[in-house]
Amino acid sequence: MKWTFGLAALLLPALTLADYYSSVDDDTCWDGKTSRNSPCMVVDNDRWSQYSEGQFIVTYRNVCDHRIYARFCNERKDGTEDCGASGISPGKTKNWSTYRANGRYSYKWIGVTKGSMDWVCSGKVNGWHD
Repeated sequence: MKWTFGLAALLLPALTLADYYSSVDDDTCWDGKTSRNSPCMVVDNDRWSQYSEGQFIVTYRNVCDHRIYARFCNERKDGTEDCGASGISPGKTKNWSTYRANGRYSYKWIGVTKGSMDWVCSGKVNGWHD
């Protein structure tokens, strides 16, 4: 019985790493999820600027061990969206700010190992280029 638990403890780290590697496709795209199947991209903070009235700032964080490509939009008071996209390295953050904002925002992401494949991989996400 002890041997079975010991073997499982030795194999567990390998199984955790298999999640990322098994999801990478031929275009270097991957699912953008942690080994626990939760999102790699999280909202670290959202706030109104203390220096500029009507400026809204959202900070996104990559909580995974591999690069992601993110699209983020802040909505303006007139209902239009101010959008951008950027690669985010493991453990790093990206701020997106908008003037004349109303406080609403949205985002999407996908894992992309090679930055040169950002456009290809983002095309695999429903609604990315809308």
